[in-house]
Amino acid sequence: MKLLSYTTRLQLFAFLLLFGIFSTLFYLVLSWNVLQNVDEVLYNRKMNLLAYLEKHPELSIAQDNPLDDFTFYPIDINAFQNGKESYADTLIYEPIDAELDEYRKLVTFVKLNNNYYKLEIVKPHLEATEIIGTIAITLGGLFFGLAFCFYLSNRMLSRRIWQPFYAMLDKLKNYNLDNANVPAFPNSKIEEFQLLNNVLTELTRKNKEVFENQKQFIGDASHELQTPLSIIQSKLEALVGQTQLTEAQATIIEGIIGSTQRIKKLNKTLLLLSKIENRQFLKTDEVRIKEIINKSLEYFEEHKEALNIQVEVDIEGSPVVQGNNSLVEVLIQNLLKNAFVHNLKNGQVTVIADKQGLTVTNTSNERIDQEKLFQRFYKSSNNPESWGLGLAIAYKIAQVSDWELEYSHSNVHHTFTVHF
Repeated sequence: MKLLSYTTRLQLFAFLLLFGIFSTLFYLVLSWNVLQNVDEVLYNRKMNLLAYLEKHPELSIAQDNPLDDFTFYPIDINAFQNGKESYADTLIYEPIDAELDEYRKLVTFVKLNNNYYKLEIVKPHLEATEIIGTIAITLGGLFFGLAFCFYLSNRMLSRRIWQPFYAMLDKLKNYNLDNANVPAFPNSKIEEFQLLNNVLTELTRKNKEVFENQKQFIGDASHELQTPLSIIQSKLEALVGQTQLTEAQATIIEGIIGSTQRIKKLNKTLLLLSKIENRQFLKTDEVRIKEIINKSLEYFEEHKEALNIQVEVDIEGSPVVQGNNSLVEVLIQNLLKNAFVHNLKNGQVTVIADKQGLTVTNTSNERIDQEKLFQRFYKSSNNPESWGLGLAIAYKIAQVSDWELEYSHSNVHHTFTVHF
């Protein structure tokens, strides 16, 4: 989720939560005020009525008069002494409206002309529920409208404020160290964004310098190593051709030549791995997997015949992927080499490919540490043909190509799967 959406949603959620809390408090306070006002009216009505009756004791007190809002009920002294004044809500049927309306009723106990009465006074409830509901709906609609306007305005303002930040992100996302120039980040009036601009500019400049120095060092070191190794190898080969050497001396020199060749190959392999990590293979093509697999399998005919390995190939159609042709070829060759070199006599190699991925399975009794499998120079066997770099290179190629290389095993079957 984007920062802008995250912040605006949090603000909107906080606003709605506070709105709900304060709306509830507003409803309770408003209801309490309405009831207090009605109760005050009832109390004043009671006091005025009693004062009037004390001044006019000759008036008769009727128990039921539909024109009055009060009713007297005769009671005995015990009921008078035990009675307590109370206020309560009640419903009274209104013939005109043909419905029950809300009223507020005061029940009190009084003594008039040496007689005891229970006095009930009723007043309309002022339709409190309807009034409060109308107020709540009106204010609710108003606040929701304000919330919506606040959300839109805040989002528009935030988008405008954060525009330099997102512009910097786009620049960084599309920046590659192989580009000639350091990206130009947009300036901003906001101090924090301008500070970020300066820091990113300096950081990318330093990274560019480090990358160029590293690339230059790797190229120079590889070239400088390759030249003396080639000279050593050529001189050793010339020395082997001399007749005065004994057989033991010739054997020693041939061993040195083999080690020199191995160092040359290791140097080239490490250089390739460094170039892959530095993403120096930027060109992408439509790579035909089937052609590379068929071509690569020819390189391992000797292993196949030496160990009597059964090879099964299942390629669905003619799968094509987007990637660097050289890197894909190295990836497939390394996986196949791993499958043939680390195999059993009379073993099996299975290659399955389609447009979704490539799977290479081989039989082997070797135990593999899955946590170290794709690390450099990790070797699960003492095979002299293995340097422990093939799978590391394959993993890096998959990584820079935005693919996924996975390993699994079941009994003696070891499976490597590349998801395109």
